[in-house]
Amino acid sequence: MKSECGTHSSDEWKVVVARNFEEIEAIRPIWEQMQRKGPHPTPDADIDRYLSVIEACSDDVRPCVLLLEYEGCPAAIIIGRIEKHQLALTLGYQSLFKPTLRCLSVVYGGILGQPEGDYCSLLIGALRNQLRAREVDVVYFNHLRTDTAFYQAIRKIPGFLFRGSLSGVEDHWHMSVPESMERFYLSRSHKSRYNLRRTVRKFEEDYPCKDQLVKYTTEADVDDFIQMSAGISSGTYQDALGVGIVNDERTRSLMKAAAKHGRFRGHVLLAGDKPCAFQFGLCFGRIYYLVNIGYDPAFRPYQPGTVLFLRFLESLCDDPSTDVVDFYFGDAWYKKRYGTEHWPETCVWLFAPRAHLIFLNALQNFAIWVNAGLKCVVRKIGAEDWIKRGWRNVLRARS
Repeated sequence: MKSECGTHSSDEWKVVVARNFEEIEAIRPIWEQMQRKGPHPTPDADIDRYLSVIEACSDDVRPCVLLLEYEGCPAAIIIGRIEKHQLALTLGYQSLFKPTLRCLSVVYGGILGQPEGDYCSLLIGALRNQLRAREVDVVYFNHLRTDTAFYQAIRKIPGFLFRGSLSGVEDHWHMSVPESMERFYLSRSHKSRYNLRRTVRKFEEDYPCKDQLVKYTTEADVDDFIQMSAGISSGTYQDALGVGIVNDERTRSLMKAAAKHGRFRGHVLLAGDKPCAFQFGLCFGRIYYLVNIGYDPAFRPYQPGTVLFLRFLESLCDDPSTDVVDFYFGDAWYKKRYGTEHWPETCVWLFAPRAHLIFLNALQNFAIWVNAGLKCVVRKIGAEDWIKRGWRNVLRARS
């Protein structure tokens, strides 16, 4: 492994960079111990999932993990991978253009050890060394918590020209699994409780079936789940945005790797014998991470996504191994409606000190500010939900 010195390095400090599978396996015990001790461990930062993602990707993706040592003892880890990344400059859902950059992507939850003070400065210094050495064009932090010392350090150290403006702070929602569905319904308002029960009842009356909800958990289940879910996903707006489920070898490899470690969870809701909604998640510790959900627009009047989630939640009430549902990224209405806890997150970019990258950063900042201004205006006139629905309908038509 290669040693690098951060800005405040001394004989006491050392940053070691692991760049291949062998070097990463050498720090596996340190990695796993740090993640276990963290307050919010995530599946994205799990070493086995990290390796499976790199294995499933092309040769253009390679590991880059930074280990900070103090007096020979592990102090913190940053988990990243070097890959090609499209910098999406958008207005609303509409993409203006997408320049491709060489990116060091720090995975979600990939800052281990809860670094503070000089630890943060040294790690950021090591990342900036990667930029100065032209190893990468940009460092990308995927949904960094804004209530952490590392985020505050990121905001202070790099100059404004080299730091990507906030893409907007979003709430990340958790939901505590209720003791029973009756307890869940009682936590809703009278109107909400009535509407939810009526939605489920209407679906069950029109599509009576003993096994409406099909669950997939094993490696042998993966092919069937992908075939079912990808067929539904192809008609959703998520698919047009490139975040749907695709029936390809990369998706298959990742899901089978998750199933191998007991973390894969797939659910499909059947309307008679026709799949009408799907949900894909990962179990990690005592938390279920809801990664992807979608439904067939032809069944929209039945709200199949809601029916699937409620049936799924009912199964969790009887599962003593799961305490929490994590709604992952995004601001979908159901996350706010059902969530019981949340915290702020945002994506952050650090750009290399090169003219064309500074220009791209300025364009991105401008687009973000325009989007924020437009969002503020449409919220004030009460048109946000209407515009979102309109964009999503356009994207569904294109997919």
